Amino acid sequence: MLLKVAMKEKEKDLIKYKNRFHISFPLLMDENALVENAYGVLTYPATFFINREGKIVGRVSKEDVDWTSESMKNLIRYLLNEKT
Repeated sequence: MLLKVAMKEKEKDLIKYKNRFHISFPLLMDENALVENAYGVLTYPATFFINREGKIVGRVSKEDVDWTSESMKNLIRYLLNEKT
């Protein structure tokens, strides 16, 4: 399951983001920074890969990630199939 948590955005900006990128997965507001603090987010944006057991198995802390690159697709495929 994919999920984006907005930490510093305003709701209207989050809706624009969702519409711009045609996002169909849930977007949540973290108004009280609970998720930010729980995951130790120090820079934005921060992307976490969390396995089925809830364990963080990867983290990307930069804005210019090419999510459509073959290497990123392979990483995501690997993480989706991981049985650990």
